[in-house]
Amino acid sequence: MMRIVLGGVRGTSPVSHSDFMRYGGATTSVLVEDGTGARLVIDGGTGLRTLQPRLAAAGENSPILMLFTHYHLDHLIGLPSFAPLFKADWHVTFAAPERENFTVEDALTRLMDKPFWPAAFRARQRFHVLPETPGKMPLRHGSLMIRWCPVHHRNGCHAYRIDEPGTGASAVFATDLEWRASDDAERGLLLSLCRDPNPADVLIMDGQYDARDAARFTGWGHSMWQDAVQVATSAGVGRLIVTHHAPESDDGILERREQELRRVMAQACLAYGGMEIEIGKKA
Repeated sequence: MMRIVLGGVRGTSPVSHSDFMRYGGATTSVLVEDGTGARLVIDGGTGLRTLQPRLAAAGENSPILMLFTHYHLDHLIGLPSFAPLFKADWHVTFAAPERENFTVEDALTRLMDKPFWPAAFRARQRFHVLPETPGKMPLRHGSLMIRWCPVHHRNGCHAYRIDEPGTGASAVFATDLEWRASDDAERGLLLSLCRDPNPADVLIMDGQYDARDAARFTGWGHSMWQDAVQVATSAGVGRLIVTHHAPESDDGILERREQELRRVMAQACLAYGGMEIEIGKKA
């Protein structure tokens, strides 16, 4: 069985206020676990702190794979203060496609370089540059198979699909994309990722804005929640979870949005920090 834990679901910047308690104010970080001890993380926003207890024991025989959708700060800002990265016996592989001639090693080296941060990581690290698309050779981590595709976002971004063949579980994580600005090729790649080899059980997708505000946010690099519904419906996925909430969207706004979303699509909801999703049959 695949378990997904949403450490942080906020976009652009973290927020901390009593009006944001229900959905949470931490930025994007997602944990995926299989039933055999393999664990991977997508993005290192401030939500990474929530995931720390599940990740602290990563040793040589159970390294963590950390994938990145892109390198904007709200998706990296949790890394400098993530305690396990300063443990010499902690093992992690960082992986992502190259974007605008920056590799994952380039991005993290710059993030941790002076004058921005005073301490270097001590964990045992490996860096893996993924091809732009996986072709017929997905990345494997434990029992998990990982594929990806580029999506429409300034400076580049990728969506990821995680499959667990033994249980039949599958999930797609697609954040920081502007669906309405995407061309036919970009749309086709994401829909194919969601559909092949079968419709994903869960699509977790950026829905930062509401369609009523579409004109105001054109070109900002994010989707409306209505776009996420369109993608989920077109791809035939089993469940939609809308994420990357705008920092100004408090609990009241999001509660009303979730009610509207559920009226449009019964198997849909908004993401919240700490949310756990289990999919697939038990092995």
